[in-house]
Amino acid sequence: MQLRDYQIKTIDKARSLILGGKRRLIIHAPTGSGKTIMAADIVDKALQKGKRVIFLVHLRELAFQAVERFTEYGVGDDVGIIMSGELTQLGRPVQVISIQTYINRLKLRKLGQENWFCGADLVIYDEAHESIAKTRKDVLDLYKDDAVILGLTATPCRSDGRGLGEFYEDIVPCSGVSELTEQGYLVPMVYYGSEHYPDLKSLPLVAGDYNQKLLGERVDQAKLVGDIYDNWARICPERSTFIFSTNVKHSKHIRDKFTSMGVTIEHCDAHTPPEERADIKRRSESGETQVITNVGVYSQGTDLPWISCVVLARPTKSYGRFVQMVGRGSRPYKDKIDCIIIDHACAVTEHGFLEDPVDWTLDRKEKAYKKAEVRKKEAKIMECEMCRFLFTGPRCPQCGTMIKDYGKKIATTDDELKLLKGKKALPTAEEKRNFYAMLLWHCGEKKYSQGWAFHKFKEKFKEFPNFKCVLPMEPDDIFKRYITYLNIRFAKSKYNKRG
Repeated sequence: MQLRDYQIKTIDKARSLILGGKRRLIIHAPTGSGKTIMAADIVDKALQKGKRVIFLVHLRELAFQAVERFTEYGVGDDVGIIMSGELTQLGRPVQVISIQTYINRLKLRKLGQENWFCGADLVIYDEAHESIAKTRKDVLDLYKDDAVILGLTATPCRSDGRGLGEFYEDIVPCSGVSELTEQGYLVPMVYYGSEHYPDLKSLPLVAGDYNQKLLGERVDQAKLVGDIYDNWARICPERSTFIFSTNVKHSKHIRDKFTSMGVTIEHCDAHTPPEERADIKRRSESGETQVITNVGVYSQGTDLPWISCVVLARPTKSYGRFVQMVGRGSRPYKDKIDCIIIDHACAVTEHGFLEDPVDWTLDRKEKAYKKAEVRKKEAKIMECEMCRFLFTGPRCPQCGTMIKDYGKKIATTDDELKLLKGKKALPTAEEKRNFYAMLLWHCGEKKYSQGWAFHKFKEKFKEFPNFKCVLPMEPDDIFKRYITYLNIRFAKSKYNKRG
């Protein structure tokens, strides 16, 4: 396995700081940039010098994932795992350790019931934004005088947004999201958003984010849950999708709505057994399950590169949590050209776009992140009066029209989400022809005139069909969901007119 140029440069920066006397560093790299692979290279170099290494994780899935990556890199035979339910091999020079297991053993040590301690010259903490909690920091304190400590994270801040400077001495930056996207290491993001969000006024904050119980009550409403399905069915019903829900009840209601519409969807939360989580992930990858709705399970670390749509149904005040959620869809995959973000949580309005440049600091008193000032004006979301494309900046990137009233707010109607940024891949001529053929089939079934198909094609593609000898084609599931969406929209319009 060969490192990429930006990974080599990041490792070299860290090595230079260590040689200069720094002992506790954060390696900051975007989701999908290969932090664990960089760690594998660092571990390999440490082994060549006869050093002992521990790799700390806070989720079982991350432990197994780390062992898998280390094995792919060629150091698997030197790796042991210390975690509840797993065989311990303390003689191996590299130990992947569950932080919960370590904390429990420290408690036993204080009670005089266990003398176990894992020595190390190098400590690597995966998802290091989790490492400042007191019990976890207690583990790191055991090594701070004798070992080099490296934290890996895409979001070097606490949940309340403050920096990690109470323990770490410096940040080693990797290439940013925009740069990695331009180089093809991440996929472009396409954003859809709405002005119709849950009412979060007066909702109290706990540790820098919304009170979870009260938040669940605000978002878990039948209309809002229905809008999640309606807009997904309109925007990208063919895509493998991941939904971030607010709580278990909310997630299950979303699952039930999608199931009632014929979509294969599964729910996952912290109480889902590890074996079942692995099965859900496998079924998602194979396509057997199209949609996963989850609560706090897959927001960090887990590789799901086949996912090409992320639905944000969970509002958050935490920029770090926002980046972790959106980043789940950023990894490339076979035939994947972009990732669609459907924002029902006002998260993009709150935090901006994933690719916005950010300056990170270790400041413990102020926010650890600051958006670049040069993007402040350009970050306003605009709507082109000519082609209705939504974008940032004074000129439409799709048709070239200059916006006369620069700063105009977006207008949305009928609870439909609008494209905020990015450009969804244009349908091919064959896809358009097949869609028209399915419209003709639907006309035959419903005994509509052919003109209905003609105008519905124009409504979807903004052009009239111009095909010769098109025979009706039996509709597929994606077409059926689109028709369902049209029926729901029509029913809503009738209801609103009566109101």
